[in-house]
Formats: sequence, C-alpha cells, structure tokens
Amino acid sequence: MDAGRIIERLRDYRAQNERFDRLVRAVMANERAARAVRAAVAAAARGRGVATGGRYDTVFFIAGEMRSGTSWLRRTLSAHPEIACGHEGSFFGRDYEREEIPVYPAPVSSLTRALAGSEELRVWHSLPWNRWGDDYEADLRNLVRLSVDYFLSKEVARTGKRIVGDKSPQHTENLDEIHEYYPDARVIHIVRDGRDVAVSAMHHWWREASDRPGGIFRLTPEELEIRDAYLADREGFLKSGRSIFTEERLRQLARRWSHRVGKARRDGTALFGGRYLEIRYEDLLRDTPATLFRVLEFLGARRGEAVVERCIRAGSFERVSSRRQGEEDAGSFFRKGVAGDWKNVFTERDRRVYGEVAGERLAEMGYEAP
Repeated sequence: MDAGRIIERLRDYRAQNERFDRLVRAVMANERAARAVRAAVAAAARGRGVATGGRYDTVFFIAGEMRSGTSWLRRTLSAHPEIACGHEGSFFGRDYEREEIPVYPAPVSSLTRALAGSEELRVWHSLPWNRWGDDYEADLRNLVRLSVDYFLSKEVARTGKRIVGDKSPQHTENLDEIHEYYPDARVIHIVRDGRDVAVSAMHHWWREASDRPGGIFRLTPEELEIRDAYLADREGFLKSGRSIFTEERLRQLARRWSHRVGKARRDGTALFGGRYLEIRYEDLLRDTPATLFRVLEFLGARRGEAVVERCIRAGSFERVSSRRQGEEDAGSFFRKGVAGDWKNVFTERDRRVYGEVAGERLAEMGYEAP
C-alpha cells in the first residue's frame, strides 16, 4: 500500500475514533518518531505532486516607475550566478484595482488582491467548526507570505541560486504593503528623470496602442494623430515645435512620477532603513560597473571583476536590442537607452507644465528642475 492510501485511511480512522488525536500527540512527543512521521508525510506529498521548492538566503524586490530601467536591472542581475530575479510576479497591490492613468481599462490584479478579495476564503476561514476564525487578517498575512515564498522557491529550485527577487510595476507604490509581509526583504529603488520617463512611456503606449494588433492602451484620437505624424517624419515633427504629449497626458505622467517616486523613497527609507537602496538610472548608465558593484554588495552577492562583467554583458543595450546605444527604434521595447533625451523632445510648454506639476520632486531627487 502506498503512503497516500495510508494517509487516507488514517483520516477515516480519525473520524471514527475519538482517541486518535491523543495517540498522535503521544507519538509526536517522541523526537525520533516525530521525524519519521514528518518524513513519511513529506514523501507522500512529493508522490502526489506537491512542490516543496528550494530555500533562499536573501529575498529582494526591485521598485521603479515604469520606463526607469527596472527591466534592464532585472536582466543584469539575473545573469549573476547567485541571483534569480523573475519577470513580473505582481504579488503585491491589495488595493491596486486600476491604473490612475486610464489607458489600460482592465483591473490590475495581484496575488494579495486575489487572496484578500476572495469572499470564499473569508467564508471558509469563519466556519465555526474549524476553530481558527478568530484572526483573519493575521492568517491572511501569513498565507500571502507562504504563497509568495512558494513561487520564489520555485524559481530557486529551478535555477539553483540562493538570492531571489522580483521586479513588478506595482512595487513602487506598495513598499508599505511589501513591508507587511517581508520586513526582512531588501528593496532596490531605481529612479530616472521623470521627463525621460514621460518620453519613453509615450513611445511605449504608441507601440502598444489598442488600434494595433494585440495592443491594450486606449489613446485619444488626438494622441493617435500625434503618433502617426511623429513616426512619419520625426525630424520635421520636432522642428515644427509640436509636442508628443497632450497637456492632460503630460500632467498625468508628471503627477504619477512625482507621487510614486516620492512615496517609494519615504516608505523605503522609513520602513526598510538599511535594507533600502536607491540608485539612479543615469548613474547605472554612466558608470555601470561601479553602480552594479553597489547593488551586488547590498545583496551580499559575489562582486569579482569577471562576475560583474558577465552581468553587464548580459544586460547591455546592444545585446537586448541588436542596435548601438542611442540608435532609436520607436517600435522596440528598448527604444534608445540614453539619458536626457527629453531635452530633444520637450517643447517650452512641456517644460513649463512638467515643472508646475513635478518641479519640486525633480529637485528633491537631484535632477535639474525648470
């Protein structure tokens, strides 16, 4: 008889014999017997397809506003022999129902939202006969931590690495929530000049607009006309003094960048303390080895010259785009890979508008403000 059948029979026996629990407690009180029982249960679980995952030494999360180099950093770190960083787990964002910029109309889900929003989970937890319905929030926090750990451990088991992380767009606004579940985690916040973020985001939305096959972003007719005019004659468009933004969109982008970057800095510093590291996209671009060395030191990973070079090569713009850095391809996710491009694109109106909305935050983050 296999272990699974034995466990099923034990369940039946327990239901029929009120002294079963006392017998189990007596057996488990003996250290050797307890180890044998746990080993048998684990073997049965493996036989029934329950994954146990792998153990990690350090967990970290990459935060950063969209188009700020988070994908570049993730790819670079994942090339390290000790670091595994998945794509976008979207684990956190319990109250993150929709983007504040309504270009993507569908709900933005997350693992914490899926668990916390489950009415069936709440009902099940409150069943009077299970005897654990007294602290739903505490149990929910533990369930989230165990669930995220399960997926992170799968990545550890798959890669054999000891440092595991995740980069997701929601992290920048949800470091306080991450701290609820992972107060022991490390956070890397990558910041980029908000005006470059705005330029890059607009190109990204043009490329993924809903009027194109597979596109998801809903842009206004005016924005679509601007896109088509720009792509048809970039030099002529810019020389004419036209802006790639409508004023409403630029204000949205400025508000979003200012709010998220500021909140991430405040929450990261206050909650994580020395486990929070802030780096700048521009520094990573200007002196990649030195900036990457800081990140690896922060994570407790090896920092030899050969390892650093391997990571840089894997994440290089040339490798991921098959173009030289600075060569623009408006149809690529990796469009240009430079800093300061906003100066070539922003009109006088754009500079004024962005400065009105986010000028103070630009100065706070160390950028030249209007």
